[in-house]
Amino acid sequence: MLVAMGSISALMGQQVPLQKPEEKQVTRQQSEALFDAIRPVARAASPSTVWVWADRKPVAMGTVIGDGNQVLTKWSQIAFARTPVQVVGGDRTTGTARVVGVYQDDDLALLEIVDADFDPVSFSTEVKPTLGQFLIAAGPGDQPLKAGVVAVAERPLRESDQAFLGVMLDPEFEGPGVRVQTIDDRGGADEAGLQGGDVLLAVDGQAVTSAFELRGILQKTRPGESIRVKYLREGAETETEILLGGRPEFQRVPEARLRSMRSMGTDVSLVAGGFPVILQSDMQLTPEQCGGPVVDLQGRVIGISIARPDRTRSFIIPSSRIVALLEEEPLDPGLAALPREAEGRGVRPAAGQQGMPIPPVVPLNRGSAERLRKHLEEMSDLLERMEREMEPLER
Repeated sequence: MLVAMGSISALMGQQVPLQKPEEKQVTRQQSEALFDAIRPVARAASPSTVWVWADRKPVAMGTVIGDGNQVLTKWSQIAFARTPVQVVGGDRTTGTARVVGVYQDDDLALLEIVDADFDPVSFSTEVKPTLGQFLIAAGPGDQPLKAGVVAVAERPLRESDQAFLGVMLDPEFEGPGVRVQTIDDRGGADEAGLQGGDVLLAVDGQAVTSAFELRGILQKTRPGESIRVKYLREGAETETEILLGGRPEFQRVPEARLRSMRSMGTDVSLVAGGFPVILQSDMQLTPEQCGGPVVDLQGRVIGISIARPDRTRSFIIPSSRIVALLEEEPLDPGLAALPREAEGRGVRPAAGQQGMPIPPVVPLNRGSAERLRKHLEEMSDLLERMEREMEPLER
């Protein structure tokens, strides 16, 4: 799977650093061929995708909903705009928009277009994307933005929504199962009587062979739910039921330092965590490319891209969550708080601001933008490779 994901990233223009010229040429040809293959699929959502402009520059993508005169976009990308927001379609149709609501937990703003209409999107909620499934971030024009795969299935990012078992596993243990090294007395494992040295064999009938598998099982649970655990103690198999609690508070890395560590030469989203539920993909979208629809290979819109948290990941809000949100009343933009990551900037939200309308805008020349993007991604990949090579020296 990791090999496949790496190959897709390379083909999508995220080139391997230090390639020979002839190798770069092959990679670019393959990238162009792949884009040609997925372009018809991305077109299913292109008419419902817009660029969102503020302060005379593109700041996000937008997803057209409702009757074609409303747009969902990333709130933190427009919250500090000093001029009216505009949306621009792939055919250069331009409309002025105003913020009419905010879904703050999901960092989404609801825009109302006052002088243009677009094709609304149709969200697909029948099938949840699975691990390794191919995804495409649609663009307003003929060119898809990025493509990649589902790296982590649907899960919550808010700590209060994450179930906490309360075990520390032994990284040196070689199965079957996973061996408990220590027990955290704040978790359900302690209450159920698990001890250091116990070997966890299965959870709810599903065999556990690695910490990764155990983590994947727990990500599907919520605080307050119970799981049935089979474990081995001193040669005897035993089963017990464990009531899962919420993740306890812990000492956080300072936000500024954490943001710096995650970026490492890459521009990351201002708000990149705390979402109620997300899909994780290896698509390397820029912050300005977040907010648009993401489709699968059948052209079904499975969600909206919402954040670039670091060099190698992007987060997507699933369609099921979007549909549920749209049934709720959004927060009045005048009551919405500025993203806490930007406290102290001394700027006001976009909602309610007045100013001269900005003229219709046209995106950057595709060739120039593509060359700049490739140079930046090569630098990012080189930094990532250097970091991997330094890891053995730091252990």
